[in-house]
Amino acid sequence: MSEPKGTGRAGVLLMGYGSPSGAQDLPGYLTEILHRAPSPELVQEYERRYALIGGSPQSAILARLRDRVADRLAAEAPGVPLYLGTKHWHPNVAEVIPEASRAGVTRLIAIPLSPYASTWILEPYRTALASGAARAPHPIAIELAAGWNAEPAFVDYWATAIRAALADAADPTAVVHLSAHSLPKKYADLGDPYPEILRSTSDAIARAAGLNRWEFTFQSAGNDTEPWLGPDITDQMRKWKAKGAKTHIVASFGFVFDHLEVLYDLDIVTRKFADDLGVVYRRVPEPNSDPALVESLVRVAVRALGSSTPGSN
Repeated sequence: MSEPKGTGRAGVLLMGYGSPSGAQDLPGYLTEILHRAPSPELVQEYERRYALIGGSPQSAILARLRDRVADRLAAEAPGVPLYLGTKHWHPNVAEVIPEASRAGVTRLIAIPLSPYASTWILEPYRTALASGAARAPHPIAIELAAGWNAEPAFVDYWATAIRAALADAADPTAVVHLSAHSLPKKYADLGDPYPEILRSTSDAIARAAGLNRWEFTFQSAGNDTEPWLGPDITDQMRKWKAKGAKTHIVASFGFVFDHLEVLYDLDIVTRKFADDLGVVYRRVPEPNSDPALVESLVRVAVRALGSSTPGSN
């Protein structure tokens, strides 16, 4: 059991991306993401996408994850409250921090629900944390506990799930595509470590799963004119089909829960591409609120709580 060190009361904040609760939220949600008002055509397109997936399950998944992490955290660090905030939408990270401060929290461990310590991923969280700290009624020290992609339980989740998918496919030609969200190439050119972190994580998962036929791919590149990181998953599927792969197993390890980029970009768009290509598409389930993800997050929280030197927001 780990007790938080330092003076005052410690708390933990899980930080997700955020999603609209319905079509009525889309104009405001897209404005938040794009930093400008979306065109009516763009709103209509996203209404279509969310309708196709039956609405975003993200809020419900995050609520279950929060409850399960809270239960485990209570056993490991009794009395440490757990909060949930999102980067885009409600409850916003910047809104939750004043709530924690009013409850007497003076040290907050903030854990992004993306395990990758990329500037592209983390800067919006840092901005939200700083905004929340500035609005807190009392001083609150915030430590960003990022970069947990090498957590053994996280890697083992993907290795175990991939092995199960391969066994279920029962196809010796099957190939595994370890996939993550693409990034505009300009960020990597500026030194963002995102591509290297993803490649090292995919290597660790492939080793743990004992994979021989696999490749790291990107997905969900933007539709603008600037270059995005590749190779794209559809290019890799075409290449592996030429090598004789009949079954294509997609493990979207860049995410930890189901949302639009998984349920639409992969399960609708990429699945249709696979169907047109004449190959079988299968996707490994996301961790969502699986015990392995809960264990990973609790381990990150407990280590940070045990640290005697809080970080900064």
